[in-house]
Amino acid sequence: MENIETRDIDRIIKVMDYGVTYPILIVANNDKQYILKTRQVLDGTSVCAKNLFIEIFSYLYLDLLRVVNIPKICLLNITDETLLMVNKFQNGSEREQQAYHNIHNSKGLNLGIEFIPNTSKFKNKNDKAFIKNTINYDARLMNTDRDEKNPNILVDCKNKKWLIDFGLAFDCMELLDNLHSPNKLKLNMPNELYYSKCCFSDYIFDDYRKTTAILNKKVQKQEIQNIMSLIPSEWYPIDTEELGMLCEIISQRQSHKEILYASGL
Repeated sequence: MENIETRDIDRIIKVMDYGVTYPILIVANNDKQYILKTRQVLDGTSVCAKNLFIEIFSYLYLDLLRVVNIPKICLLNITDETLLMVNKFQNGSEREQQAYHNIHNSKGLNLGIEFIPNTSKFKNKNDKAFIKNTINYDARLMNTDRDEKNPNILVDCKNKKWLIDFGLAFDCMELLDNLHSPNKLKLNMPNELYYSKCCFSDYIFDDYRKTTAILNKKVQKQEIQNIMSLIPSEWYPIDTEELGMLCEIISQRQSHKEILYASGL
């Protein structure tokens, strides 16, 4: 896999009116619009960095599966020039002030997600093939951040559906916390919970899970490791042992039907 494209920011358009991480609409130096997601939030915690690590992994993994319903991503470089661009937000609305501080705390590489214009929220559940594929993708990545109120699926003006927002995959980030815990070695035991754990709860497509089958498409473990090497190490440090365990879990989940059919968490 090639490196992720890195872009500078030419212009900042606005702070979006959604999202707890205060995403920002920008124009990059290729004249394309992206949603900028910063590594840090106002209080300087690393929650956003962990969130971005999971999100970029998810997009790269789905790209290897040749999924066509995901936006393109890049790395956006916040520079001194970028900091000058956001001065207009310093005394703006609450969301603009939050975004101003987030950018100042996130100099360097951050996540850019291709902006899809003229979209609406997904509501129509008649496309059964799309739904079953989405269930498969979410089950592999332990992602349940889709409900009726916020499905994290957009529909564009040509009726194409787009899967977005994977920052709460990996069992709402709990998997990464467990990999960092003193008891992490138990994650490598045979029949370990995460190899077949069903992570669905309050999921928009629960009614369809019982009729969904595992897709034959799989990503090799080495390819999963290659994905990890593309993610900036400063976002969320992960040691060699943890990386190996994470790759093993994702690799194993590709074959376990229990990740679809189990009930509850």
